[in-house]
Amino acid sequence: MRTARKIRRFIERELLDDPYDGKDALADELLDSLAIEQLIEYLERSYDITFNETELVYENFVSLTVLAKLVDDKRHRAGAAY
Repeated sequence: MRTARKIRRFIERELLDDPYDGKDALADELLDSLAIEQLIEYLERSYDITFNETELVYENFVSLTVLAKLVDDKRHRAGAAY
């Protein structure tokens, strides 16, 4: 999943203070609330999407796979709207 790799790369390069050798920083709960806000801003800007309030829940940020699927679904829906 290409989206998950891009999100992982952003998290590891921009949001984590220390090197990370694990598979999923979201699943390992390594991001604080400020980092999550920065991640949301990055996703909205990079993928030209907007999260609504109902999507900003813990369940959508439990893992890279879940978040990437949400992003891909939003992009697909937005493309279908045109």
